[in-house]
Amino acid sequence: MHYEYEQIDYQVDIPIKIFTHTVERFPYHWHEATEILFVLEGELEIRVNQDNYQLSTGDIFLVNGNELHFINSRTALGKAQVLALQFDNRYLKQLGIDVGQKRFYLNSKEVVAESLPVLDEIKYILANMLDLVLNRNELYHLKIKRMLLDLVVILLEHFEVPIETKNKQIENNQRLVGILQYMNLHCTEAHIGLQDIAKEFSLSPQYLSRYFKLNVGVSLKKYLDNMRLNKSLFALQATNQTVTEIALKFGFPDSKAYYRVFKEILGITPMHYREHYQVELEKGFSKDYLSINSKESFVNLFKHLERKPNNRLQIKEGERVTIDVSKSLNKINRSFIKLMTFGFAPHALRKDFHEQLKQIGGEIGFEYVRFHGIFSDQLLVYNQKSDGSYYFNFNHIDSLLDNLLEAGLKPFIEIGFMPRDLASTGDKIFWWDAHISPPRDMDRWLNLLDAFFRHLINRYGLQKVRTWYFEFWNEPEVEYFWSGTRQEFFTFYAESYRCIKAIDSEIKLGGFGTIDFTNHQYWLDEFDAFIQSENIGIDFFSFHVYNLSQNFAPKANSIGSLNDVERAGNAIQKLAESGGIMLGDGQNFSRCIDRIIDKVRGLSSLNKELWITEWNANTDSRDLVHDTCYMATFIIKSALENNEKVTGMGFWTFTDIFDEFQLEQPLFHGGFGLLTYNGIKKAGYHAFYFLSKLGENLVSRDEDMVVTKSGDDYQILLFNYSHPNYLYRKFDYSQLSPTSRYTVFDKECVKSFQLNLEGLQGEYKIKKQYVNRQQGSSYDAWVESGAPNEMDKDSINYIRGRAEPGVKIEDISVQNNYILETVLQPHEIQLIEIKRRY
Repeated sequence: MHYEYEQIDYQVDIPIKIFTHTVERFPYHWHEATEILFVLEGELEIRVNQDNYQLSTGDIFLVNGNELHFINSRTALGKAQVLALQFDNRYLKQLGIDVGQKRFYLNSKEVVAESLPVLDEIKYILANMLDLVLNRNELYHLKIKRMLLDLVVILLEHFEVPIETKNKQIENNQRLVGILQYMNLHCTEAHIGLQDIAKEFSLSPQYLSRYFKLNVGVSLKKYLDNMRLNKSLFALQATNQTVTEIALKFGFPDSKAYYRVFKEILGITPMHYREHYQVELEKGFSKDYLSINSKESFVNLFKHLERKPNNRLQIKEGERVTIDVSKSLNKINRSFIKLMTFGFAPHALRKDFHEQLKQIGGEIGFEYVRFHGIFSDQLLVYNQKSDGSYYFNFNHIDSLLDNLLEAGLKPFIEIGFMPRDLASTGDKIFWWDAHISPPRDMDRWLNLLDAFFRHLINRYGLQKVRTWYFEFWNEPEVEYFWSGTRQEFFTFYAESYRCIKAIDSEIKLGGFGTIDFTNHQYWLDEFDAFIQSENIGIDFFSFHVYNLSQNFAPKANSIGSLNDVERAGNAIQKLAESGGIMLGDGQNFSRCIDRIIDKVRGLSSLNKELWITEWNANTDSRDLVHDTCYMATFIIKSALENNEKVTGMGFWTFTDIFDEFQLEQPLFHGGFGLLTYNGIKKAGYHAFYFLSKLGENLVSRDEDMVVTKSGDDYQILLFNYSHPNYLYRKFDYSQLSPTSRYTVFDKECVKSFQLNLEGLQGEYKIKKQYVNRQQGSSYDAWVESGAPNEMDKDSINYIRGRAEPGVKIEDISVQNNYILETVLQPHEIQLIEIKRRY
């Protein structure tokens, strides 16, 4: 048989090489490194010398250093997904562990039940090693080395075998290594044989023949034939060269000898092999042993990121902070509860939706609510008769607005999208067909606006309508929301502005829900110049913020056509796959806000009242992290870092009743909402509830804490935030699963707080409310209950109960200062209210 030496290229800072790959076939080879193979998907055959082993998904197998092995997929479609770890025995030798002089036998199929936890630990180590390498976590090179030592200890304790029991293995002999390397380099030279190799190493041919057969297990000639055969296989698979040409090229004297060796080793002829195993090349490389296919295989790997049982978290001790509560700095801008949002106007006509609306409006006290689709065809606003005439119908809009007002919310109405019969093209987005084109008849569009605004004033009164906001269009700089030209949009706005302002000059008209992920902000310069030249204006400027990184240059046509995202909503994923975009770091969200505010402040006509009319951590409505406690900390962190910068900021969205795209919708599907579609509170809901309880005046602000004051009462809001890792931020969700969604976070730790509150005098009641994975998180309660696909009324009531924050109450008597100590789990939020008792 043929044995090929494989050179392992380790990274400069870690003594391992770890990667996932697609296995089709890889003939006999060997390397000095110890190798562990973890089958992530499919069936695999491994031959070590003359022994055969059959592996399947979840199996682990170890190949010792300098051990000949052959790998072949037994998967129906011809390929298997495998993780390979190769570690440098020289590094371990420097630490006094001479693994090269030891042999291990690890085949998970033969592991007894009592040792299964050991296999779980190995899988945990492999998953976390690859996670560290991919995400370049802090001190990852040291952590890799620590994990390697943990792995070696497991091998020594559980899987070491005496060397003599494996007498077919190659000795760790430098002379043999040199001979094999020399033969690998010169085997395609037809004249090379026993005599030449013996001469090169100053050995007699007789001695070399016996030595080689003893240590390798086959004759040198047979080894040489197999080596030549192996090197010829790629040419046979991927080129049109004749069999004779290939035979001569790889050192065979003629095609007859090639056929003989081929039949003897593989059992078939070269032509038969070519017919069955011909491959196509991808950019000059065949899909073989080293082809990476990460997303398919990572899912099965990263479910092992959490140790069984869970490992203990590091505790981060906070320094004692002294706060003089008798002083206050300034009034708080409560912009974080100024605005809430939902996805589609007709949803406000649903009974269940209306109940959620009243609940969140009543408990948190939002002032305004924004949504898409006020002129959607489902509301039957613009209607065209067969003779071409048209009429307007505002009945459904009246019911919709009445529901909003009954819930105590003022409308923040987005003017758009275009009614189908008024659209100039068929371009649209979302399953409910939001038409994004300019009007085919500008006069009819202006008549619609005129009738709409006059109807609102006549029905609700001019003074009330003046308190509402009207946002013109949504993200018109993005091709998916405006299919016309930039100049067409400018004209479209100017005509609409004049129409509305002719009715009443104090109606608040602004826009445009600009989003800062496409680097299209230069169009604002042109718009600023345009409205000055047209002598029109804008009453407020609105923009959207998602935690998307700005440092990208998407390839041409990398996103796809509008039709590609009309129903599936995969524009961001297309950009991510092209290397064009990723989620930002822990400071990126606030930088995005600062960047667009700086831009607008430099444009005189746009330097107006500022609103963030959409914001969230991710633009993906199926990001499983949205349901977790992480969102509570993200919301509080983002709100407190940016609340003073804008008039209002509207979180996208308040409910999972959301149907932009036709996608599966289990209970916890990663939707944007603060409430599930059936009204169960998620952890993020409580973040806004806690924010709403903050007092009027700011006392103290720190990185993970805010202290406020209202009269003689005090409010302390604490949060323990950790940011998602690099792999997740590249929109690779393979580390997530429906029941495991906390594996993507960096630097998770338990955080303790010690606050010395000075200036308290008298009797107080301390009420602490908290949200963590044990209390206040409906998602975690659902997982703990078994993650049922369907739930009866009792199960739903149980989840609702667990979805409420935990509460602890204490009465205290204070003379001047009080030491408050508390501990927060990862992603936990706490609201501590200190109320004066009289």
